[in-house]
Amino acid sequence: MNPVTSTQDSTLPLTQDPAAAAPQAQAIARPDSLHLQLHSDPAEVADLQPRLLDLCAQAGLDAMAAFKLTTAIVEALNNCIEHAYGGEAGRPIDLEWTRSTEAVAVAIHDEGQSLPARALDPATPAASDAESGRGWQIIHEWTHAVSYHRTNKQNVLTLTYYLT
Repeated sequence: MNPVTSTQDSTLPLTQDPAAAAPQAQAIARPDSLHLQLHSDPAEVADLQPRLLDLCAQAGLDAMAAFKLTTAIVEALNNCIEHAYGGEAGRPIDLEWTRSTEAVAVAIHDEGQSLPARALDPATPAASDAESGRGWQIIHEWTHAVSYHRTNKQNVLTLTYYLT
């Protein structure tokens, strides 16, 4: 498994031990922007969760808001793996974290299949007995804004969570 890397001033591997990841998070101290590179691998997404929670806390989100935004990001990343890449491992996913005084915006870039238009419609929730589809409902309900565009054969999904 290739490690998740981040670029701010340097490339830092994401460790699998959340306790070991804490010094890395302290070293980046409240980043206004951060670029993470990972691959279409569910284990990398799982390893990223503690770091996302820490970034949310550093941005000033309370524990519930951090949980919601992190869960929405993880759902979006898992959708990249499952739907954009059809489960194919090792494909690139970039995550750009941007914090301003007003919001946290997370842009997720992949080179997979285009996002179906119905995915962006929050008025079309998954059926209660559906085996899949609840991820988009979580993404829409647990973030304040969701946008999508495709440019240069690349999908860009942006999740925004307002801080005020």
